[in-house]
Amino acid sequence: MHIKTYPPLTVLSSIHQTTISQIHEFGPVMAELYAEAGRKSFINGPLHWIYYGMDGNPDTTFTLEIAIPIRKAFHSARFQVKELDFFKAITFPHEGPWEQLPGSHAQIMERLAEHHIPVTNECREVFLNINFAEPEKNMTEIQIGVSPGKTQNRPGAQKRLLPVYI
Repeated sequence: MHIKTYPPLTVLSSIHQTTISQIHEFGPVMAELYAEAGRKSFINGPLHWIYYGMDGNPDTTFTLEIAIPIRKAFHSARFQVKELDFFKAITFPHEGPWEQLPGSHAQIMERLAEHHIPVTNECREVFLNINFAEPEKNMTEIQIGVSPGKTQNRPGAQKRLLPVYI
């Protein structure tokens, strides 16, 4: 696990208000995004699921943004084309079924609390390898937003740039 800063990213996205218990309903949106970006041959990276204000409670309403990086902006009648801002995050690889993602998130949050690293309300899951037939081969990078300028992982440490390992 270490801190990375991601540059701005142009995406085709779909934004929804939902809860953890309803999140399984958004698979078709992912397919529709891929279809639209693929028709234009503009896909430029892996699928992102971005969570704003998710607190781990299955009934808390939060904002879900499903986004596909694209190489240039184009007009979409159904989805939003936008630029995601710089994003500073703790990253953590997750290999295996997505049903195990909550356990990985819990491990990350425990480590962040241990090291007093302040987090933002944004979290991303970047799907590096999607395998519906063999979910144990799924590869996801979990990215937990951290406050800009707060990369020190222990009190009194000298200011560090990237990466910071914890």
